[in-house]
Amino acid sequence: MKRFFQYRALRWLVPAALMSMLATGASAQFEGIDKHKLTVKAYVDFGHLVNGYNAYDPDQKKDLAWLPLNRANVIAIQDLAVGRFDVSVGLAGLIWWPYGQGKAADLSEKVMQVKPMIPVARARWQFGDPATTSGSVQVGTFNYKYNPDAKNLGEYLYRSGTYPGILWSGEGWLLMNRAGNYSHGLLATVSQMGGALKHNFSMFMETVYYPVGDFSPGYDVGYSSKWFDVGAGSVFNHYIPMRPSTLSPNVDLNTYVEYRGKTAGGADTIASGRLDQVTPPATTLDTTLTRWTFKGIKVMARGALNLGHLLPEDIRGPEDLRIFAEVALLGVKDYPLYYTKKSERMPIMFGMNVPTAKLLDVLTLQGELYKSPYNDGNKFIQQSLPTWETSKGDSVHRDDFKWSITARKSVNKMVNVHLQAACDHFRLTDGKFSASNIPLTQSWNHDWYYLLRLEFNLR
Repeated sequence: MKRFFQYRALRWLVPAALMSMLATGASAQFEGIDKHKLTVKAYVDFGHLVNGYNAYDPDQKKDLAWLPLNRANVIAIQDLAVGRFDVSVGLAGLIWWPYGQGKAADLSEKVMQVKPMIPVARARWQFGDPATTSGSVQVGTFNYKYNPDAKNLGEYLYRSGTYPGILWSGEGWLLMNRAGNYSHGLLATVSQMGGALKHNFSMFMETVYYPVGDFSPGYDVGYSSKWFDVGAGSVFNHYIPMRPSTLSPNVDLNTYVEYRGKTAGGADTIASGRLDQVTPPATTLDTTLTRWTFKGIKVMARGALNLGHLLPEDIRGPEDLRIFAEVALLGVKDYPLYYTKKSERMPIMFGMNVPTAKLLDVLTLQGELYKSPYNDGNKFIQQSLPTWETSKGDSVHRDDFKWSITARKSVNKMVNVHLQAACDHFRLTDGKFSASNIPLTQSWNHDWYYLLRLEFNLR
């Protein structure tokens, strides 16, 4: 059984020589370097899961209330530039508390742990004239974000599955300011019309979810103007597999069968369903097998209206009064049983930045509608199958609507304050590095959490 975050150690493939640059910011270490900058940040998160859904509760009460969500992190990033070539490499240490799944007996999951991370390790080459046509090619590990309006929900091209269409708004460790994709691979960007039109070509490797090691080619384009932004894109998920045989596992749990035959009385009959759950007719005349696959095409479209220019300049923030939306189709092709309706594979995010007369840097309200009748990723996360775990008696559409409120305030050059409250796709990681199979926030009017972050710019 393939566990969540299998082969996460791939992130540590960073040259030791580059990492040693973080040891000092002294100019003597950078002879021949045009530019260099060492950035050191730290933050502390405080919050609670006010109400949540505990799928692992042995007493079946399904309630999780006032679970602490404290985090602390220290990040150091060194940037170097020589002409049109630059390198960025960093190291972070996260202090976190595992999610014990409501089990009082396992005390090991209630002990603070330290997790080293590499927030960025990439090299980039830039070309062209920014006034006309320019671009860059970067390779390594870095955060990629195509939708500037997605503060928590959205960014579906890279923060979702295809089959199954599981959504993420956090990976179980970093719970705030994570509305982007932690990418491993290559990204080429071409900007035209002075930067108004931007093309992004990606080739990212899957390092978290099975099948690990596959590459997914992607493309997205965006156009920005004074009054509106639009964008669209597509990702060919798992289209360059390392082991093609892993895309459609040849097991009964991953096989849909349709039997055509006759009953014992001689009447024509059809029996269909998952292979391990269907009994063939007395006489079978024809058998059709279909296997679900991880491979699929995701498409996305987004847009935003920038109405902040209508506000008086003295009370207008740079992001105020932006109204935006994003919609995606997680899998163009239909498959039997789990993936029969495209409307059930289409998450829709919408929101706006609320003007605050400069009391806050930005205040964002977001909502999401996703009518998937499934949400349990056990077969995907724990059993490495491209299918859902079917519902076990609970309302399948109680989690169709999600919401999020985020805010940011810069106190001074050294201190920033962030706030997030949401009922989103919230997952936590236990002491064995396994994420929860379903989001802990289910019902939009009952389950939610809040987080307050104090961020310090130390250098």
